[in-house]
Amino acid sequence: MAGKDTNIGAKRARELRDELGLDPAAPVGCLLTTVEERMGLPVVFAALPDGVAGCCWRDGDAVVLWVNGTQPAVRRRFTLAHELGHVRCGHDAGVAVDTFATLSGRTTDSREVQANAFAAELLAPAAGVRELCDGEPTLEDVVRIAARYGISAIAALYRLSTLRLSRRVEQLKREIEEGLVTEVWDRLAPEPVQDAIALVDPDALPRLSPALRGSALAGVARGRASIADAAAAAGCSPERLSSGAAAIGI
Repeated sequence: MAGKDTNIGAKRARELRDELGLDPAAPVGCLLTTVEERMGLPVVFAALPDGVAGCCWRDGDAVVLWVNGTQPAVRRRFTLAHELGHVRCGHDAGVAVDTFATLSGRTTDSREVQANAFAAELLAPAAGVRELCDGEPTLEDVVRIAARYGISAIAALYRLSTLRLSRRVEQLKREIEEGLVTEVWDRLAPEPVQDAIALVDPDALPRLSPALRGSALAGVARGRASIADAAAAAGCSPERLSSGAAAIGI
């Protein structure tokens, strides 16, 4: 049975999907466009330190979502959904920087559990995952779910596990780790989700949200402005901005 925090995160995701006018089983489509254009939240893809997946930087009403742009597109997509989860679940500015371990579910922090559950339900809604399963899921089913919802094969498998739709999770995990999933993916050749996240070039980071271009924060991210300049522009203390910038490696 899902715990309280898992239920809270999933509920917030369903609420957002309803606000966006999505069918309960449909993919969210381009998450980057949804976050930046429909929700008005700026996103920065940067070369963050090893082990850092992203963070939700907040100062009062100001929000900037940071994502490690050096990671594969499916991982960036889940990270962005996770950071959005912190916003939609009402988490305050005290949320720590997110590591890859956190996004893999190895955490007991209630806020991180909520954000993970939010990301899972937003990207791969339970109703849709169940529709794609007819009996005990196979590796082919894992690939179809991953491709339809723009997540990794291992994330699709974890979704099957948390929804209690598979009794062969460990076997399927071994097949994924042994590389069999690549053969299945090549054979099925499913159409990938079209998300602008996949167009972010790891060799041209940082990628800044259009809303941030020309800002003091953009100058800091590109090494052209000081923390003090950015703090003055953002209306917060240099110490507050410095601590946040140091945590994510800029």
